[in-house]
Amino acid sequence: MANKETPQYYLECLRHDLAKAVGRSINTYTDFNFLYLELKKRLSEAPSVSTLKRLWAYIPDSSSRSRSTLNTLSRFLGFNDWTHYVDNLMRQNRVESGFLEVNNIVTSSLSPGDRIELTWNPDRRMSAIYRGANRFVVDSSENAKITEGSEFTALLFTKGMPLSCTDVTVDGVERGVYVAGSESGIISINYTPACALDSK
Repeated sequence: MANKETPQYYLECLRHDLAKAVGRSINTYTDFNFLYLELKKRLSEAPSVSTLKRLWAYIPDSSSRSRSTLNTLSRFLGFNDWTHYVDNLMRQNRVESGFLEVNNIVTSSLSPGDRIELTWNPDRRMSAIYRGANRFVVDSSENAKITEGSEFTALLFTKGMPLSCTDVTVDGVERGVYVAGSESGIISINYTPACALDSK
């Protein structure tokens, strides 16, 4: 079984729970300002808008994982600190159960074995397993030109934006670049950590 220390999944759970707590999806600049103001109502030191953007991978930055920021946001949700929040996720079996629908994923935050499932128009679907070093292998594909068994490199997945897959190989043959959702962008991104896949 993969290591349960899967930071990306814990962060996605935190994002989901924060959005649920304030009753609003966090996707735009206005949403981040709204979240900041809601946090300020209950916290003496709320994370800045820019810090919240980094947490959502709206601005890719490793400081999104600052322990002090995670502790503060966990307290907003009613927990003592980040460790208490993660312990609660594990007690609820949320770490082993299902996927989360997300808006942004930075590949560098993934662990080998994590799965990303994408949909885009018209009626396209692809699921890929992360192998490390920014490489993915497609484990299922519907109506897409990038087929099962294909491998590709990707650095960032963003809902509403096209996905550029580079260094694509099909049956060991290099095929260059493939763009998913070139017209309307990616419609949905589902993320499942390796530990959830292994537990099934």
